[in-house]
Amino acid sequence: MALRTQLSAAFGVSVMALAVAATALPGAARAQSAPAREGAGEGVGEAAAEEGIIVTGIRAAINSSTTQKRLNTSIVEVISAEDLGKLPDMSIAESLSRLPGFTTQRLDGRANVASIRGLGPDFTTTLLNGREQVSINNNRGVELDQYPAELLNGATVYKTPDAMLIGQALGGTVDMKTIRPLAYGKTQTVITARGEINSLKQLNPDISRKGYRVNLFHVGQNADKTIGWAFGYARMQSPIQEQRWNAWGYPDLNATTRVIGGAKPYVKSNELKRDGLMGVLEFEPNDRFHTTFDGYWSKFNDKQRLRGIELPLQWSAAQLQPGYTTQNGLVTSGRFTGVEAVMRNDVVNRDAEIFAFGNNTRFKATDTLTFELDLSYSKVTRVEQNLEIYLGTGRGGGVGATDSLGFTMPASGGVITFAPTINYADPNLFTITDPQGWNSCGGTVPNC
Repeated sequence: MALRTQLSAAFGVSVMALAVAATALPGAARAQSAPAREGAGEGVGEAAAEEGIIVTGIRAAINSSTTQKRLNTSIVEVISAEDLGKLPDMSIAESLSRLPGFTTQRLDGRANVASIRGLGPDFTTTLLNGREQVSINNNRGVELDQYPAELLNGATVYKTPDAMLIGQALGGTVDMKTIRPLAYGKTQTVITARGEINSLKQLNPDISRKGYRVNLFHVGQNADKTIGWAFGYARMQSPIQEQRWNAWGYPDLNATTRVIGGAKPYVKSNELKRDGLMGVLEFEPNDRFHTTFDGYWSKFNDKQRLRGIELPLQWSAAQLQPGYTTQNGLVTSGRFTGVEAVMRNDVVNRDAEIFAFGNNTRFKATDTLTFELDLSYSKVTRVEQNLEIYLGTGRGGGVGATDSLGFTMPASGGVITFAPTINYADPNLFTITDPQGWNSCGGTVPNC
């Protein structure tokens, strides 16, 4: 099978309202970066002393990740955002796929579900702020491409059990984190826009070759730093264009020669649309009481169009005519008569909606006694439509137009060049029918 996917050229522009004070000390100064507080917008390290330099960017993100790994009591891997809304990937799945011991299975070119330590996705649990998430998948593995990277502040992958986790799995646990406004400690707004275009042309008329990503993120606090809030919105439209070639296989023509059994040249187009919305409200009036409300919503639409033609050859009633040529035991050129081609259109529409809400409240009664309450709700709705439409010039009894189809192919196998005698671009030649009798009624039933 030869499969060619698109190359994408991405361009982007970002606008950031950012206030950072940097003080350069006279003489020899050394940069200092205190370990970031949990959820503190990795990318901003608070100075350990009054006289210091604030470290930002990728160095602060790496420092935060390594610090969390060092202080954790379990074997974990950690990713941290460089700054607000600055996990650069299309989804959190793409970001996590770079971690050691963590692999993602891809669906139509994008990272989809996760495997940890070699165990399948069904042995992995996904949490959001420590709360278990339901899945739109047919099995237990959560489809991580539902979660925009721009709305998350990082994630921790637990490779060993941890008593602090609400939900755990045999393979491992992924805990995605949203920002904590009070820990972030400042007001900031980020607006980002990116665009993409496929190098392949628009292969199907109902799916564009162009796409884009936009997101808005804002975090703020009151003057007393007792109330913090954050909200973010992210929208993505990403197209995929494929040119596909499949051979049915190479059955025996005789004891020493093989010939192609059939072929399926297709074009496939996907359009993935995703809207994500995240909100956090945090309240900490004193050092004894702290409560956080956070919610997440996303709507996901995956539209697929597969169009092409199937050419049943040796594995059908078609006949290979004398005069064919062979090389190395393979028929490399010849002509089939009686070919009843099958025009195929596949339509897939997959809609999913996720809603998750949680509240965590902690009250420190004494220096040795703390009460904690954690509430969560997670819901998913999925609607999937699959439609296959078959058309043909003939029916499974030989009724209708058939093709005398010439072909040539490399001796080593590969893509075949066909020379048809029927104009397959003429819609008047095709009707909705079962040309090969694949539903077992053949041509014996009218309009079968």
